Amino acid sequence: MKRFGVFFENLQTDLKAFAYWCLIFSLFRAIFIFIYYSQISSIEFSEVLSAMWLGLRMSLKTSGIIVLIGALFATMPVTCYLKYPAQKVRLIWHSMALVFFTILFFARIPYYKIFNSGFNSMLINGMYDDKYAILMTAINEYQLYYRLPAAIIAGFLLAYFLKKVLQTPVLKFQAINHKKIVAVLTVILIPVFWIFVRFGGAFTYEGSINWVSAARLKANLLNEAILDDGQALYRVCKIHEYLGRVASVNFNSADMRNKIEFLKGNKNANTIDDAFLHTVSSSKLKVQPDNIIVILGESYGLWPFLPEFKDLGIVEYGSKFMDSKQSANISTMLAHGTGTIWGVSGLVTGLPASGIYENYQDNTFKTQYHTGIGYIMKQLGYKTVFWYGGFAGWQNVGKFVSSQNFDEFHCADNFKYSAADNPWSCPDKVLFKYVSDYIDKEIPGEKVFHIILTGTNHPPYTLNIDNEGFDREAMRKKLPPSIAATEDNLTDIGHFWYADQQMGKFVERIQNKLPDTLFVITGDHSERFSFAKEEDLRTLSAIPCIFYGNGVDKNWFNNKSVGCHMQIAGTLAEIIAPQGFTYSAILPNMFENREAVFNHRLWAYDGEIGLQDKNQQIKQVADTARDISAWRILKGNEIE
Repeated sequence: MKRFGVFFENLQTDLKAFAYWCLIFSLFRAIFIFIYYSQISSIEFSEVLSAMWLGLRMSLKTSGIIVLIGALFATMPVTCYLKYPAQKVRLIWHSMALVFFTILFFARIPYYKIFNSGFNSMLINGMYDDKYAILMTAINEYQLYYRLPAAIIAGFLLAYFLKKVLQTPVLKFQAINHKKIVAVLTVILIPVFWIFVRFGGAFTYEGSINWVSAARLKANLLNEAILDDGQALYRVCKIHEYLGRVASVNFNSADMRNKIEFLKGNKNANTIDDAFLHTVSSSKLKVQPDNIIVILGESYGLWPFLPEFKDLGIVEYGSKFMDSKQSANISTMLAHGTGTIWGVSGLVTGLPASGIYENYQDNTFKTQYHTGIGYIMKQLGYKTVFWYGGFAGWQNVGKFVSSQNFDEFHCADNFKYSAADNPWSCPDKVLFKYVSDYIDKEIPGEKVFHIILTGTNHPPYTLNIDNEGFDREAMRKKLPPSIAATEDNLTDIGHFWYADQQMGKFVERIQNKLPDTLFVITGDHSERFSFAKEEDLRTLSAIPCIFYGNGVDKNWFNNKSVGCHMQIAGTLAEIIAPQGFTYSAILPNMFENREAVFNHRLWAYDGEIGLQDKNQQIKQVADTARDISAWRILKGNEIE
């Protein structure tokens, strides 16, 4: 047991280092918030505490990686070779890391002042910029000449204090009475502890926190404070990974024209947008509505509309609109992807999902995608307004949307509400109230196009749905055998019910006030259907798509109609645009589907859904569309 005793004692030293790192990252976070606290003086102090807590959870992961490396080079070798200088090696490693992270922290202060962000994609841009110019700017404008030495000195001071911490006594294994029990418990607890650290203070992925989901608070400063500099650099690396997709665009202009022809586009066109022009033969509506409202419901999947679940009454309003005589419904609708940002991209760009995050691409902010819904609606004379129940910093959505022909962007950053019931967004009730108030103030006859992206129906499900009128016990009695009547499942279902209620009440209010309003009700993606087992692809993945309003003809579509997010823009053009209006769309509108539609992994045709990997013909079409999309995003609109 001698070697295990050495391991046990060194493990305690590693745990001391872990606690020290968590403390240091929390200290850096607190100093950062203090420096820029004036930005959030109107924010309740509880929000600051939330940022500190969420930040600590993020830093568990960073601290864990640092300590793990130290353990691999100190604790493990000394366990095998007892004369190995583990303490010295451990101290050297942690000292180097402390100096490095202290330098990063000192650099973050001016970086945030410049970019209103912790380390982000601008670092990637800097790799392709004038290095000398960057260096001189750092020296002359951002005091590199004293910040760097100060950071190094501070880093060594922190290393000195760490040395004192690591030198404190540990529990000697020899002094333990029940050595075997302690040994077994140690072996068991190590992987448990690592899982807890890996998931940022949780034991499951669903309960974890990462750089994508960290922006949960109202203030941008606090959202950026949550990420320690290690996590911020990880964010940069992941964004760089997304940008690296450019290497796959390795075909030339001639290849591109062949791909366009394969998708039935005009291969002789000079631009991609022009290669896929469509002309409206006749407007579906006799009168162009003043207001068009697209509601992109968070996790608003099709499953509660299906026969197995419809009687549950989860989507009371959605079903009412779908069954109305003044509605037309796409029975098999595919979301653009499995996450919200993909649904947004499908509408905003109108481009097939190619694995590229358009919301982080430089070209996105230099060009206008004519296939995007904002561009098409502005060509039709509409003011364009995007509403989001979450925060502008999430997935760069505020900047992304604003760059793509949306005149206004409103989100929870600008809303007043009493409680952040869901860290992702304000309650849907608040969001719809702001939209409703806005519409009340519109000038009569003004043409306005709205997209409303909701957020409440997203884990963690923390809204008090019982206070909102959800009858938990009545729902419990109605659940089918496929859904266990657990409190968690009922809470999840209640949030879906709440989302539908708020959406429905909003639609009815606007329709009563402005009867000519045209609504499109759909979801960003289907809910992760985790409580029901062995469901088919339609139940798991499909979303509703309901066109609702005066003049809508139920016979526009049938029970075999299919569609996807990027077709909504073209379909709206066919509904409201005058004869002869032209628009760009890579896929035909939903009135003209003759072949399969697709998203990132699925296809839909003739009322059926399948996996692309199991249908090579459809996969070839989808891959060709993705290549065209990648070219458009990464290389621009020009073909030559």
